[in-house]
Amino acid sequence: MKRFTIFILGCLFCSLASAQYNYYRLSIGLNTGATHALADVQKVIPKPTIILTGDYHITPFTLAGIEIQKGNISGGDKANDPHLRFFNNSYMAVMLNGKTQLGQFVDFESSNLLYAIRGFYVGTGVGIIQNNMADVVRIKPDGTNYKFPGLDKSTNLLIPINTGISFNVVDKWRFTKFIFSFNYQSNIMLGEDIDGYNDPKSIFKNGRDFWGVASVGVRYCFGPEGLY
Repeated sequence: MKRFTIFILGCLFCSLASAQYNYYRLSIGLNTGATHALADVQKVIPKPTIILTGDYHITPFTLAGIEIQKGNISGGDKANDPHLRFFNNSYMAVMLNGKTQLGQFVDFESSNLLYAIRGFYVGTGVGIIQNNMADVVRIKPDGTNYKFPGLDKSTNLLIPINTGISFNVVDKWRFTKFIFSFNYQSNIMLGEDIDGYNDPKSIFKNGRDFWGVASVGVRYCFGPEGLY
């Protein structure tokens, strides 16, 4: 019985040692990408954006942090849109996000496939956006002088939903030092100001606004050390 107990404890120790994961608890990052609006105009115009992040890594696979975005969201066509609408929103957004990777829930050492995709993640949070219409068609240019209702400057709440995959680069001590990621963020607006238009539904299409960001980025990890 004693030998059996020692054998079980030895197997458990080996299992824990093989699954050991070294990581730093803090990271800062930079992403670059393109936005696209799903708003009240038909044409989507991709625009560049820059994203700064700061995160606390609860585990190697779960993190929470802050994100700051600065860029443009645009859509429409002054000549070919059905209602001749166009906007270019020079926006800034601040978000609080949480993300969890697949590696948090699966035994990725048991499968080459799971090991390869252990960095796949999803996440959500809450944020606020400052809209600033750098360019917007406010008076319909067809001779009717119809003024499109809406705000040139506004602030809205939003709900970001993130999905993507991360790839870790470790240092000589086997701690994760850099994290490269591909991310897509879909933002659900709690307001109608992302495109600067808020027309009555009886006149024009006016549904809930969404906008997305596809980006690539890198994070630098540092700070207190964690063992998972």
